Amino acid sequence: MSNNHKKKLLLIGSASVHIQNYYNLVRDYFAEVMVVTNENIDYCPHAKVSFKLRNPFKVYKSIQEIKKIIHELNPDIIHVHQANTYGFIASMANKRSIPMVLTTLGSDVLLLPKRGFLYRCIVNKSLRDANFITADACFMAEAIHGLIGQKDVTIANFGIDICPIPKGHKKEKILYSNRLHKDLYNIDKIISGCATFLKKNTEWSLTIGANGNNTELLKAQAKQLISDEQVSFIGFVTADINRAIYIKSAIYISIPNSDGTAISLLEAMAYGAIPVVSDLPANREWIVDGENGIILRDRNVEEALGRALELDAKDVAQRNAQIISDRGSKEANRSIFLSLYDQCQ
Repeated sequence: MSNNHKKKLLLIGSASVHIQNYYNLVRDYFAEVMVVTNENIDYCPHAKVSFKLRNPFKVYKSIQEIKKIIHELNPDIIHVHQANTYGFIASMANKRSIPMVLTTLGSDVLLLPKRGFLYRCIVNKSLRDANFITADACFMAEAIHGLIGQKDVTIANFGIDICPIPKGHKKEKILYSNRLHKDLYNIDKIISGCATFLKKNTEWSLTIGANGNNTELLKAQAKQLISDEQVSFIGFVTADINRAIYIKSAIYISIPNSDGTAISLLEAMAYGAIPVVSDLPANREWIVDGENGIILRDRNVEEALGRALELDAKDVAQRNAQIISDRGSKEANRSIFLSLYDQCQ
């Protein structure tokens, strides 16, 4: 283990909260970590490189830039996040000379190959050149096998911090939605479905976190359908506030059209909010309908909320807390990623 602390990691991925969270997860394991991303960041040493494919000359330039970074840093491991242009350009620059770990995040292996032959080649190149591949759900591993045949895929997610729930806390009649305000996440359907539920259950309220391209439209929709006293838009909040809302909320609702393992689902499970989620393979790897949450049927949000109220909330909370401790915590998943690093030679 001590020898591994002398190693250097080159971490490549888009400038999102995901790459920052992963950096924080593993940084103490390495003597040095450098991030290569598409935007400037402020939390660690980094290099900004374009990963767009529109101009072949710029693609060539990006490959050369990463080659230079690899030469100067001389990392022991390269870890790329997503089997898209990031994985493709990184593999072209690396030429399999340094062990490479590839983390797939969902859309790269589920949706991108369907966009055409070029994109399928990009995804396949990324997957084939990786020494180790990770996915956050078993169904994603199956999709990878469908693209490149049998190759080991390690199931791991980024995990969540688990903080103690205050003793004596009581759940409030709050429905909590905190996914991005984009078409993919169907916040409009959550609002319309919850509106009917809230009219029949006036002691309940809906809290909507995050924001996005559709925020103003969603606010206008909510104003028409739900009384001001029963709905609030809180935008992006700190991790502490987000956690406090999970702890207070009786029900968490997330119904995107497509998803991998959502960190927000894991957080809701950890803090005792009954999950109401869309019928997706990744969700079914965490939720057994009618036992530790509700799987949405026929896009009927009101019906799903009614079924959630029939569950034993205390039993659901206990079951989900154990599930997260076993395979959803940062500690559990950090061990999986470090084990892969130990295998890199």
